[in-house]
Amino acid sequence: MKTIRQVGLVGYGAYVPMYRLEASEINRMWGGFGAPVEEKTVVAVDEDTITIAVEAAKQAVYR
Repeated sequence: MKTIRQVGLVGYGAYVPMYRLEASEINRMWGGFGAPVEEKTVVAVDEDTITIAVEAAKQAVYR
């Protein structure tokens, strides 16, 4: 008989970029109306998807 393993989440992590761009600025650049939000997060010059994933993973491990 096989042993049943319990599987589940033991931690989670999230990362939100520090910089913000106001929705009015986005609307002005696109020349129209945008999504009904006040601001949008924007990554820094040295951030990419890998950086964001690593930061979130670090939080998940430390929880």
